[in-house]
Amino acid sequence: MAYGGIKLAANGSSVSAGALVLPDMNDAPLAVDEVDELERLRAINAHLRQELQILRQREAEALQLADRDGLTGLYNRRRMLEMLEAAIADANEQQLSVGLLFIDLNGFKAINDEYGHSAGDKILTTVATRISARVRTGDVVCRYGGDEFVVVLPAVPDPSAVTRVADTIRERISLPYWINGEEQHLTAAIGESLYPHDGDNAAILLDRADLAMYRMKQRLARPMVTLGFVPQQRLGRRRNDKSRTRPSGAL
Repeated sequence: MAYGGIKLAANGSSVSAGALVLPDMNDAPLAVDEVDELERLRAINAHLRQELQILRQREAEALQLADRDGLTGLYNRRRMLEMLEAAIADANEQQLSVGLLFIDLNGFKAINDEYGHSAGDKILTTVATRISARVRTGDVVCRYGGDEFVVVLPAVPDPSAVTRVADTIRERISLPYWINGEEQHLTAAIGESLYPHDGDNAAILLDRADLAMYRMKQRLARPMVTLGFVPQQRLGRRRNDKSRTRPSGAL
């Protein structure tokens, strides 16, 4: 009991207020069952953190699968269209242009039929790598379907820049491919379109680039399959030049 500055102890003696020391509950030892409960809660917390990390990783993988082509790892058609529309919106605000390339491989079907889908898949992944190596970091490379690819070039300075990129990609694709120790060649028909000159939305730009690609493909058409620039009567003809042979399966 307290009276002014004096507190009375339980035995009736007086104790000054400054000398009175109350027990600190934080320093009080925990009972055994409290320690066990604390450890259990810590274990649950660690487990939940681990589960959360797994769920985040699975979510990232799901988003990756939703946005990417399963074979080449490039953006798929759906994601490319979204990014093209976004590039158009940005270009409209900044008074810039957007370039679009529609790429189709010449001779791929013959190689795929002759050597099988495994060899065809290796060709496509190599083409994807070669295209990606010839564009800027912010450009979008998409496997549109089959042996068709689309490249979105945001914020291009002028139409000639789109043509220069198309030329470098065409040259890169025309480099040799090696299948079962044999040298093979592809060519590429590439159609171009430019926002806002050729259209004001993604669908129109794709149609214009696709049409330009088709016209170029018609000009490149030949009566016989071409490997490199030498007409061949049969794609699978064996070459006797051993000096150009590479290890089986190399591209």
